[in-house]
Amino acid sequence: MAWIIPQIGRLAVSRRYRNRYREITSALLRHGFGFLVTQLGLTRFVPFQLGLLGHPRRVEPYTQAEHVRMVFEELGTTFIKLGQVLSTRVDLLPPEYIHELEKLLDSVPPVDFEPIRLQIEMELGRDVDQIFERIDATPLASASIGQVHAATLMTGEQVVIKVKRPGVEEQVNIDVAIIHELANLASRRLPVVKNYDVEGIAREFTQTLLNELDYLQEGRNADRFRRNFEADEHVYIPRISWDYTTSSVIVMERISGLRINDRDALIRAGFEPSIIATRSTDLLMEQIFIHGFFHADPHPANFFVMEGGVIGLVDFGMVGYVDQDTKGNLVDLFIAIFDQDPDGIIDAYIDLGVAGRVERYAELRSEISSIIVKYFGLSLREINVRSVLNDVTSLIRRHNLRMPANLALLVKTISMEEGLVMHLDPNFKFAEAMTPFARRVWEETRSPFALAKKSARALLDYADIGVNAPRQLRRILGQLSRGELSVVTNQPRLDEELIRVNSMVNRLIFGILTAATLVSVSLVLPFFSALFGRRRKRAPGEKPGG
Repeated sequence: MAWIIPQIGRLAVSRRYRNRYREITSALLRHGFGFLVTQLGLTRFVPFQLGLLGHPRRVEPYTQAEHVRMVFEELGTTFIKLGQVLSTRVDLLPPEYIHELEKLLDSVPPVDFEPIRLQIEMELGRDVDQIFERIDATPLASASIGQVHAATLMTGEQVVIKVKRPGVEEQVNIDVAIIHELANLASRRLPVVKNYDVEGIAREFTQTLLNELDYLQEGRNADRFRRNFEADEHVYIPRISWDYTTSSVIVMERISGLRINDRDALIRAGFEPSIIATRSTDLLMEQIFIHGFFHADPHPANFFVMEGGVIGLVDFGMVGYVDQDTKGNLVDLFIAIFDQDPDGIIDAYIDLGVAGRVERYAELRSEISSIIVKYFGLSLREINVRSVLNDVTSLIRRHNLRMPANLALLVKTISMEEGLVMHLDPNFKFAEAMTPFARRVWEETRSPFALAKKSARALLDYADIGVNAPRQLRRILGQLSRGELSVVTNQPRLDEELIRVNSMVNRLIFGILTAATLVSVSLVLPFFSALFGRRRKRAPGEKPGG
């Protein structure tokens, strides 16, 4: 992370860097984590007056999870964001830690308006009076990265201005560099994290935070959402005023309405909660299964119910992505769950990128079977999706497996959505509402026709390799014989590389055979089904015999 530090004067960084380490070690000591200070080799940063014991133990009955949350709170912006990101990692942390980290509120005392005004003028290159007819000095909201002010453009348009807090980037850069150093130390010195890619988690967090720091990226995200839902009369995305938007200032149309989770207020305003629940679920399912691009910060403050029951979205700093393969693999997972197929569930999770070494496969399969028994016989209307996801992710955590960060974010988002709609309408059938979207993905990715198309494309790719490989190999051999090409043989891991290449060749041959087989099967399957009545795998939500 050396690229972060040079943005500030070297001496100033060195001083602030050491001081920040002292603040971090002090917070750890205050909350009973002196053992981490020792194991990570941070004792040189311990303030003399504290010593390694820190403050006397508090009399309040705080749990260790509560102390972890308080450490993040005390350390401010970057660590609050880190805690919020970790709260999505249901595959890594026990429920009590997830619950505590979910309490981290990105709300801090506001900065005085004068430095905010200067920041706006510096970014836009003009006096605010030349752009805005009015700006409210009192912010609508104040978060750790920026704060939001209501304003009126000279055109009379009502907007909000989100302005990055002065000095926040410098602080974040120092904190991120320290987090990477701590992750490196932890991976080498703490046995408890040996099964977790803590350095990878630090890299993913850095990318997430840098995206949130860039308001230009947030504006692009908002525009993409607006394009995706421009034909949906029940969804509204505010317009970005690009003439007045930079990486540190974003100006967008102001929208207003009731918070989507305020059930009583919705009823008083004449809205039917069950209709809002349906629209909210459709909104998320379309994001995931149709567009593959979803709002990953589904806090109720970011969703408004506007006039006519239209759902308005704000704050597009954190988003997630779902590619076509992942969509298909998610459908495979749901089918395996509903078909009570433990091996299918394991295969689906592997295809979804769940990583780690399964050392107790029989035990893992047995535990999945137990989960299946728990939901056996339930209809789609009776299944609680959040409960299913929680059970399976808990199992993943017990077996020291890991989800890709984006998948963990998706699981968390789906779980939060089901919690919201069940609050709005306790009788809402979330799994049933998901089914039409899952069926559409199944038709696009897993139906015989879709598999035939995919297999045909794969065959063309393999045919291209078969046609071009001999000519390319002849060219390479010719260069070798003429002495025009040298081969490096001092590879210290040559045996491993040979094994890997051999595996690739085997997979290539297997892939060619598999692709050909799939094409054949997809062509003859309808005939055999008609002749012999063979059972086929049902699409999501399809009834037997349907």
